[in-house]
Amino acid sequence: MNWKRTAFIMLILGIFMTGSAFGLTDASFDVKNPKNLEINKKCITCHLKENRSLVLQWENSPHAAAKDGQIGCYTCHAADKGDELGYEHEGAFIKAILTPGDCKKCHEPEFAQMVQSHHATAGQIMASLDNMLAEVIGGMPNNKANMHSGCWQCHGSVIALKRDKDGKPLRSKTDAPQMEHTTWPNTGIGRINMDGTTGTCNACHSKHSFRASTARQPDNCGKCHLGPDHPQKEIYEESKHGIAFNAAMRDGSQNGMNIMKDGKWVLGDDYFYAPTCSTCHMGSYIKANGAVAQNTHNVGDRISWTLRPPVSVKLNRATFTDGSVGDVTGETPPRAGQKVKYKTYVREGDKLKKKVTEKTIKEVLSWKQRRDNMQAMCKSCHGVNQIRGFYAQFDELVDLYNTKFAKPGIAIVKEMKKDKIWIGSGFQNELGYIWFNIWHHEGRRARHGAAMQAPDYTHWHGLYEVAWHFYHKFLPKVQHLADEKGQGEKYKQIIADLLAKPEHIWTRTGGSAETMKLIEEERKMRYKQ
Repeated sequence: MNWKRTAFIMLILGIFMTGSAFGLTDASFDVKNPKNLEINKKCITCHLKENRSLVLQWENSPHAAAKDGQIGCYTCHAADKGDELGYEHEGAFIKAILTPGDCKKCHEPEFAQMVQSHHATAGQIMASLDNMLAEVIGGMPNNKANMHSGCWQCHGSVIALKRDKDGKPLRSKTDAPQMEHTTWPNTGIGRINMDGTTGTCNACHSKHSFRASTARQPDNCGKCHLGPDHPQKEIYEESKHGIAFNAAMRDGSQNGMNIMKDGKWVLGDDYFYAPTCSTCHMGSYIKANGAVAQNTHNVGDRISWTLRPPVSVKLNRATFTDGSVGDVTGETPPRAGQKVKYKTYVREGDKLKKKVTEKTIKEVLSWKQRRDNMQAMCKSCHGVNQIRGFYAQFDELVDLYNTKFAKPGIAIVKEMKKDKIWIGSGFQNELGYIWFNIWHHEGRRARHGAAMQAPDYTHWHGLYEVAWHFYHKFLPKVQHLADEKGQGEKYKQIIADLLAKPEHIWTRTGGSAETMKLIEEERKMRYKQ
């Protein structure tokens, strides 16, 4: 072993003996405890041989460099006796799967924000059309035990164990016995853990370095936020924000970004050249009065529209009297004291079960306040008029998509379900795929493109394809299926009434005479034809 590395590790082990205990009572957090010191020493000695790079990641991590005491292997991996995930390993009772509940011991504010976020509920994708496409239609290998397919690697699985006929966890027959997991490894952001927590911190803070500088990189978000239905990563790269960031990083000097700095990273103080995803959705910044606005691990606190469902709606965050937090949709925010039906999913064994309860609202963060939170961030780089103008354009695009395509489409689908023309998911017929592509892929791209300033995604990858498929695939297929079910006249009238509206009249005329004349003159002038 390199003598410098040996010295560094021995220094770390020495600090374990003198560092503070962080005010925590858990045995593994008592860094003065000689037993814990010996366990950490054994971990380092063995894993330098078995998993050298793992140790080097930790060695260069903020945990290893913590000022108030060192965070070592056993500090995080120690398991309580009786923990289902725990097992004896080289004289210590540990667990390999860590959850936000473990990170909470040192990172309470971040934990509290994270568990209230959209990220923490991402695992509920397992009760959706998206996951039906993945598990049933696409299919899951090895009877759902293989985590490389479907939605789970991004959204998170329900962590489960193989059990014997009496319900006891099975152990593998190895020198270091460990639970046999049916849904792990998995680092999905909304993972449902056995200790009742949701999420996993290393979805963003990659182990074993856990660096904040990794989490704030746009590439980090691109693990999940890219592709045909939510191409935020690609949209960001097309936007002026992404162009500025890539230009700043390209020469290797970071040019006003300071992005590899760990710890606090404040816009207008530590960097200024361009925002990343974490800047707008999570970051802290210098306010007009010179104070620092606090960062957040709740990525939804600054989002005023939801751009995921077929029809976009405004999002109000409600804190309920039972302490739980959730979104209540609507242009008019709910009020304190109001009772609402709230749907959630709870873990029962190794399964998720939908639960609908009536909850009383304690306080509300309205969609307007959430928008104010985002606009306060925008003001660090932009003038008020530019911010207002951007949001006016964004709102108009979302309203256009909702009114012209999404709401009429939903109304037709509902009518077809009532008439027993649309059965079940609808995917057994091409129409199900057509409609799903319109709102889930193309409609989302248009809305996200507008939200993040990517004109190509807003139009050519977005509304252009929405319109093409709505007029020339969706409506004709609706009519075809209605004809087959003997209800053709009814749907012929429904479609005629829709297309008679002003926004759809072009389908009969191909455009007004004045418009076509201007197009022809432009074509002759531009192409000399």
